Amino acid sequence: MSAVSGDRAQARPSRRRILHLRQETMESMFGYAYTILMTDLLLVLANLPLAVLLFASRDALQAWPTVLLLSLTLAPSLAGAFEVFRRMRGEEPPRPFAAFWHGFRSRGAAAALLGLVTALVIGFVLYDGAILTGTVWAPLLAPTFALVAAWALVTCTSALAGLVLYPQASVRAIVKAAIYLSVRRWYFSVFALVLLGISAAAVVVQPVLGALVPGLLLYVVFANAEFAFRRAVQAEVAATA
Repeated sequence: MSAVSGDRAQARPSRRRILHLRQETMESMFGYAYTILMTDLLLVLANLPLAVLLFASRDALQAWPTVLLLSLTLAPSLAGAFEVFRRMRGEEPPRPFAAFWHGFRSRGAAAALLGLVTALVIGFVLYDGAILTGTVWAPLLAPTFALVAAWALVTCTSALAGLVLYPQASVRAIVKAAIYLSVRRWYFSVFALVLLGISAAAVVVQPVLGALVPGLLLYVVFANAEFAFRRAVQAEVAATA
């Protein structure tokens, strides 16, 4: 009887530990879900004119100049979202509003400049593509134009992640590293481009429900960029050692 009671006494603490671990896991899951949803909400609020246009317009692709102009707020808001994601990977649970505002305020100017350059490149591509539509040059230049636009978008996104990951580094150094990584680690760029395409398609096709998608996908994009930067830093350290 004493042996049986001893086994029961040992089983009770183990069950309590399991229940405690399950409770911690559930709290972490809800915390991450809450942070992602709040990030989606903050992205919508930071890009409210663009969100209203996408919601009200029947064919946003036809109004691409206006969409491109209103999208200039995307880069600073992505800096805020990436700051939230950076803090999510820490030990303490992030405060989405405070983290978003910190990233927006500290890196918003540099992010806005990167977004402007990217918008100019994409606008140039779309404008030339519209002019060449129906001409003999269209099939020849269309792949090149698409590649340039995709490269500019991926490079800008990677640079925004670098600005958040390395706040002490200069903008010039981050942009140079992003350009290098977008070409050298091209498979990361393709993966990020696919995720960005899915996110944009979800928002354009169904703005209301699609607004819930970008947060999760952008988190994966940020983690992808963080891994690429860390691999590059490790390779640089190994080369100089």
